[in-house]
Amino acid sequence: MTPMKSKLDRWLVLRGAGLTIVVVVIGILVSQSSTPPPPKLPAKSDSAPALAPIPLAPPPPLGLNVPVSPRANKSIYQRKLPTVFPGSKTAYPAVKSWLNGAPTPGYQPGKIYFIELFATTCTHCEEAAPEVDKMVRDFQPKGVEFLAISKEEPEKITAWLAKPEIQARTKFPIGFDPDQWADRTLQIGTFKDFTPRVFLVKDSIIQWFGHPTDAEGPLAQLVAGTWDPSKVEAEFKLNSQVEQAKARITSTITQAEKSGDWGPTLKLIDSITDAFPERQASFKSQKFAVLIGVANMPVEGYALGKKIAAENASDLETLRVLSRTTLNSQFAQVRDLDFAMELALAADALGNGENAKAAEVVAFAYFSKGDREKAIEHIERAIRLQTEDGFLKLYRERLLKYQTTEPGPVPYIPPMKPGVPVPVTLPPSSPAIE
Repeated sequence: MTPMKSKLDRWLVLRGAGLTIVVVVIGILVSQSSTPPPPKLPAKSDSAPALAPIPLAPPPPLGLNVPVSPRANKSIYQRKLPTVFPGSKTAYPAVKSWLNGAPTPGYQPGKIYFIELFATTCTHCEEAAPEVDKMVRDFQPKGVEFLAISKEEPEKITAWLAKPEIQARTKFPIGFDPDQWADRTLQIGTFKDFTPRVFLVKDSIIQWFGHPTDAEGPLAQLVAGTWDPSKVEAEFKLNSQVEQAKARITSTITQAEKSGDWGPTLKLIDSITDAFPERQASFKSQKFAVLIGVANMPVEGYALGKKIAAENASDLETLRVLSRTTLNSQFAQVRDLDFAMELALAADALGNGENAKAAEVVAFAYFSKGDREKAIEHIERAIRLQTEDGFLKLYRERLLKYQTTEPGPVPYIPPMKPGVPVPVTLPPSSPAIE
């Protein structure tokens, strides 16, 4: 995957199991309640102590410009439908030329096409290559047409293909796309542009798209004749709309950095929150991250965080994300470790001590508060519970850190000024773990 272009993706809580040190807020699907009193946090279980309900308190009247109180104005953000989604029609790849052979022109009736957008210098493409190779071995004999497309110069692609290890595994055509057909026809219509990315096509209809490591299941169903793109159409449209909304937030954060006025950014997040009732907890958590982080408004931020926690007291993922945001935001000048610990223990209790990600954030909270022994105990539990290789690698790295470094909170790092180059080495911080 290419590096994120925006600072928001470095500021908000984690996205993905990549190795880049980033902070991204994870989208959470929740149902919102309107008037009932805040529910209580879970009672004591074997894995965590009982916790008192998080109080729903208004922020102190400090005279700051942007309140977190309920909004009087209706949403002004308008959701737009993507033009590329499972079930939409697409054109055949109009690349300038093909290397390593050429496919039959035009989509053939009934044939399944696996189109990967990649770059020879993309580390995430290289990491996904073994899984793509496996799919080529498994599904090419069953008639699936594998194609790869890159907008790099043909000389660079040719030099890459000349490597013996690449030759041995690349058994399909690679399109040279200087006019960026793939971006214009496929990527932009999803409101997101990244590599590596796979699009599965049959009969000129997009069936599925996403990261190569997630493609095997849909591809197998397509080959078996059991895949129905209409069943995932609504989900993919929503995800694309969320990506477009995040891009808008990114743009306003860049402007706020320059002007020092965070009002428009926070109002936009409020408006987007209203426009996405099915993702309200996610966007509220983004606002929380901005307030305690780059906007440096901790009073409003933690008041909002407590409100979100009270509204979602039975939602493990929301509590876990709020805790991790508090612990991991590099730009937080005021880090409420007690709040983070309470949320981490509550999330762990909701998972009955059997959720690997909840156990990991408990370990993170203990380490941040200076308790090495407890941190090691809980990260070892997270390792026992985790079954995904990517997370296991990160958890083991975290265990090594807890064993060998001084416990304490993530240090504050001043946000980079717009136009100032990012330093080659950043101060040490917490690795990105979803």
